[in-house]
Amino acid sequence: MTVTYECPNCHTPQRTDLAAGRNAVLCAACSYQVQLRLGAVDGSVVKECAVCGTQDLYIQKDFPHRLGLTIVGVGVVLSSIAWLYYLYPAALGILLVTALLDLCLYYAIGDVLICYRCLAQYRGVERSPNHKPFDLGIGERYRQERLRLELVRRSEGQRESGHRSSAVAGDGRAP
Repeated sequence: MTVTYECPNCHTPQRTDLAAGRNAVLCAACSYQVQLRLGAVDGSVVKECAVCGTQDLYIQKDFPHRLGLTIVGVGVVLSSIAWLYYLYPAALGILLVTALLDLCLYYAIGDVLICYRCLAQYRGVERSPNHKPFDLGIGERYRQERLRLELVRRSEGQRESGHRSSAVAGDGRAP
C-alpha cells in the first residue's frame, strides 16, 4: 500500500510505502519528518488518514484524466470528420466505440482512497463499508478549512515581515 501526500513544510508531493510499524517518514525535498498516526492502517484497510488523522475519507476511481479526455477528444474529432462527409452510421459508431472503450477502462481501473482534509491518496487498499464516494458537503467543509488556514498563514507572514522591516528601519517604535 502506498500513500501520496503533500509535505506540510515545503508542499512538495511525496509518495511512500506504508510498511507495518512505520511511524514516521522523511520528506525527500526538505527532510521534514511527518509523523504517521499509529493504528490508522490495519493490514490493508485504512481506518483514518495516517498523515493528518481524520476519519473522513472517500473513494474514487484512479482513472487518469488525461487518458479519458484524450479518448473522448479523439472520438469527437473522428466522429465530426465522419459527420462532415455524411457518414452518419460511421459517426455514431465511432461515438459508441469511444464510449465502450471509456467504459471498459473505467471498470478495469482500480480505486484510490482520498483524505478530505490533506488530500492524501492511498493506493492498494481494501475497500471498507465506511469508505463512501465523494460527498460535496464534506468536501466543501474541508476546502473552506484549507482556505482559512492559508489566509491565517499569509496574515502571520505579513505581520512578521512588517515587524522585521519596522525594526530594521528604526522608526522609533519599540520591537
